[in-house]
Amino acid sequence: MFLRKVTLLIAFLPFLGLCQEQGGPWSVYFENNSYTITAAQKQFIDSIQKHSLQRTDSIVLKGYASSPADATYNLKLSEKRANSVKQQFKDYTTIIANGFGELEGDEDENRRVDIMTWPVYQENLVFKSSTASPTKLPEKINDYTKINIGEKIELKGIHFYPGRDDIRNDSKDALSELLAFLKENNNITFRLLGHVCCGKTHDPGRDGFNNRTGKNNLSEARAKRIYNYLLDNGIDKKRMSARGYAYRYPTGKGDKYDRRVEIEIISR
Repeated sequence: MFLRKVTLLIAFLPFLGLCQEQGGPWSVYFENNSYTITAAQKQFIDSIQKHSLQRTDSIVLKGYASSPADATYNLKLSEKRANSVKQQFKDYTTIIANGFGELEGDEDENRRVDIMTWPVYQENLVFKSSTASPTKLPEKINDYTKINIGEKIELKGIHFYPGRDDIRNDSKDALSELLAFLKENNNITFRLLGHVCCGKTHDPGRDGFNNRTGKNNLSEARAKRIYNYLLDNGIDKKRMSARGYAYRYPTGKGDKYDRRVEIEIISR
């Protein structure tokens, strides 16, 4: 009986230690290919909520998967994990609940969802696990604070696969940054403007061919893909619209600059 009690205490110590943290970060770990919340994980999350959170806290969730499987599968798995944990925070505002795909290696710690409050996330801390030392994130990808009404800027850091409207996995940080800005400034209305390169000057309105849809709608579809991401993550559709401008507004700087999605602020 004594041995059993000691074993249970040792098993529960990580939960006790993590729940002393205020604002996180914490990590929920999953079995291989799993994204369903277990009773033990629910107990852990409940303990975080009871000991370390207030109802006014806003939550950031970042899901990951280990790398041996296909990258597309791992991205979807990481998203399912983040959404499963999100369901446990129904009484809180969730700012970000995204899957960030795979981390290199098959270690248990790569199959996880990181949990933190919005103030901690704002401090630009990144971590590999709940015990890792935090380090600083890179500079902002886009500075939205300086955009005036009527101005447009390119959404840097959001990349698409060639000839498609599918967003690449390395766009997650830029998308999260855009989402966070729009959540913080919920009075802003805006347009998303898609552009393509390599068009014909005599027919600038002809859009690029989209290999996914088989239609000439590439600039519109790319703007709409970002629109749908924002909509799925809580941005009201009344605040935004998406348009494709094909080759009507080339930059004159070359193909890589013409191939872009911009944001235009309508009101703030």
